[in-house]
Amino acid sequence: MGTLNSIMSIAGEGLQASQASLNVTANNISNSDTPGYTREVVNLTESQTVQQGGLNLGTGVTMQGFTSVRDQVLQLQINDQMQQAGSSLAQSNALQQLETGFSSASGLGTGLTAFFDSVSQLSTNPASSALRQTVMSSASTVVNDFHSAAISISQLQTGLNETVPKSVTEINQLSTQIANLNAQIISAGMSGQAPGALVDQRDRLVSQLSQLTSLQTTHTPNGDTLSTGDGAPLVVGSQAFALTSATGTDGLQHVYQGGTDITSSLTGGSLGGTLQVRDGELPALQTKLDNLASQFTSAINTANQAGFDVTGLAGKPMFTTSGTTGAAASIQLALTSSSQIAASSDGSAGSSGNLSKLLAVQNTALASGMTPVDAYSDLVYTVGNASAQAQTSNTATNAALSQLQAQQASISGVSVDEETTNMIRYQQSYQAAAKVISTVDSLYQILISMGSTTA
Repeated sequence: MGTLNSIMSIAGEGLQASQASLNVTANNISNSDTPGYTREVVNLTESQTVQQGGLNLGTGVTMQGFTSVRDQVLQLQINDQMQQAGSSLAQSNALQQLETGFSSASGLGTGLTAFFDSVSQLSTNPASSALRQTVMSSASTVVNDFHSAAISISQLQTGLNETVPKSVTEINQLSTQIANLNAQIISAGMSGQAPGALVDQRDRLVSQLSQLTSLQTTHTPNGDTLSTGDGAPLVVGSQAFALTSATGTDGLQHVYQGGTDITSSLTGGSLGGTLQVRDGELPALQTKLDNLASQFTSAINTANQAGFDVTGLAGKPMFTTSGTTGAAASIQLALTSSSQIAASSDGSAGSSGNLSKLLAVQNTALASGMTPVDAYSDLVYTVGNASAQAQTSNTATNAALSQLQAQQASISGVSVDEETTNMIRYQQSYQAAAKVISTVDSLYQILISMGSTTA
């Protein structure tokens, strides 16, 4: 009787193991298209053997729950690529907006060329009121083009600045959710429950957080510990540490952790990319533009002041600026009448000798070492090159990310064909175990019948 009981016990455990495997397989198939789902497998081990009649006999199978098949190192690599992809995409989107306003085919470059062309035309007939007015109009266009270029940079910087507090809010929300999941995962583990679904949720949230900011992840028994690139904590176990944003002395939004300004250390994710353009690319472009406006103004004013206007008076400055800083936004046309254009070199009526000095500015290197048009072309090239580099970086990063995600899918993803094959195999195991139980039951019936007959 003991032997039959042992067989019945072994078969019963086999039924349970097969049933659990079928349940897990069905769950895998159901979630084959669920984003972020990690394939699960049943953990089966051989039960401890017993000695009987001098032989070591197996006592069946023991089910020790189930686990999710995941590669934590690979997940860290994916999150790192997401940080880079988020940063490069933010930079690319911002710089493409700026590129439109700095097209070499229009804007300030065209305005500068048109201005010197109008001066050249005036040299053919310096007494012409119409030609003088054309110079005034083209000079006014140059002023407006400088303003437009400065506004393009300012508006983009303002737009990027406004996204900073929004990103901080999203980071704080995700950090809080991750901390809560850490607590639930720890609790599930302590109660013997499989936390696979909770870990999947946490991994998805960490990936979303990686797209927003630079992130360091450390796996600990008390849950994931997350920090920014410079080590400022975001999540430690079940506790989240909020970031804050506030306007700094420069008028821009800064990011703080516990009262410490960590803005400059945030280099990854869309927030890092936004800050890179706002605090790096745009100020450098603004400086170049202001230098061009200031140096162009100085050169033209020097040339106009070297001659005499229609009334024989010494030439006046043609443009004014508030200084080098902010020159592009503050440049204005100082002349109030076309008669003030100092075409004459000696004060005599009809003289055009001084216009050659105005024209010479077109092909003379400014303090920057380039002519006005070349300086603007260099500015356009800087914008275009930065935009192209950001796009190239984003393309390369996404390609690497796709490879890592494909690798992850091969490890943690669900293959419906494989799971279907597993289901057939587990079904056969279940049927075999059930057949053993049926056979033992039949043997019991025979033994009972034999006892009844003997009686």
